[in-house]
Amino acid sequence: MPLVHAIAHRLVSTGEGKTELTLRDKELPLEGYSEELFAKLKGGFLSRISREHGSFDNEGKPSPLQRGLEALMSKEQAFTEMSTELLETFRGQLEQGKVDFQGHLLLFEEKALDHHLFHIFIAGQQQALQLNDALEVVPAYSVDTGSSLFGIKVDLAEWKERRDYAYLSLLPPRGNPPLLEAFRTLTGFANGLNKEEATLTFLEGIEAYARELPKEKVDDYRSRVAEYCMEREEQDAPVSVRELAGNIDDIDTDAFVRTVAQHTEEQPEVMLDRRSLRRYVKFTGREKDLAISFNSYQLNKRVSYDADTDTLSIEGVPKALRKQLLEHMKG
Repeated sequence: MPLVHAIAHRLVSTGEGKTELTLRDKELPLEGYSEELFAKLKGGFLSRISREHGSFDNEGKPSPLQRGLEALMSKEQAFTEMSTELLETFRGQLEQGKVDFQGHLLLFEEKALDHHLFHIFIAGQQQALQLNDALEVVPAYSVDTGSSLFGIKVDLAEWKERRDYAYLSLLPPRGNPPLLEAFRTLTGFANGLNKEEATLTFLEGIEAYARELPKEKVDDYRSRVAEYCMEREEQDAPVSVRELAGNIDDIDTDAFVRTVAQHTEEQPEVMLDRRSLRRYVKFTGREKDLAISFNSYQLNKRVSYDADTDTLSIEGVPKALRKQLLEHMKG
């Protein structure tokens, strides 16, 4: 999806009520390094499992972000002006809360046909070492797309057409509650979805339909469901029950949709939780001296569990493990 706007600012708050701003007065170029940086920030954002999904809080006054986007979409404000006002507001919130923070605010807007997204990424810088042309060791800096990254994505098309669904994706900052509070106030993020509960009820529907299939088709059916759902989650997109049905071979689409809908309260789309999806595909557990992991479809086949004795039995261990065990027994 092509970028239509991009800009970067810098903010340094000492935590003592003093904040310095470095504002860019014109937009970044939309190609080259800007495009590459956006791709890395977006990749870092989507890779984090702690993303939350929800909508704006419409019970009180609109948030600064909501007002800014309204002005941007109605063309009352230019992108640069809107981004500057947001940063000024954020500065005031950090000063009021005496929050210690420094980082770059990077704002991007991308648009293509019926897709229209707005992103705010906030990230610090990482220091590394490099050799310059004189072969001297000097510091080098790069934008951190890892632990310091947080931000929000707004699906503007979804917000404009369906203001009652999860058009916001929030990645909260780590380990800094005052910063999180300031960012939530800036963005107006609220009405968060319980993705874990939604995923569990969705998977109950998936399993209800699995019981209607011949046994020899169930494993392939589950694998296709998991693969499609994981791809959608990694794209930060909801799963459409009907579209999912179209990606599974040899099933009755209408019957599938009816069965799953009985468990998802007739919701045509579901935002899923990555942790719950992984548990559906694979059982895993770890203690200090023991780690066990196996695909869920192996249960009651190669792997059996006796709840009365709390015993797990494995028939046919992996070749590499068998080799290690045999060598250890000989030794």
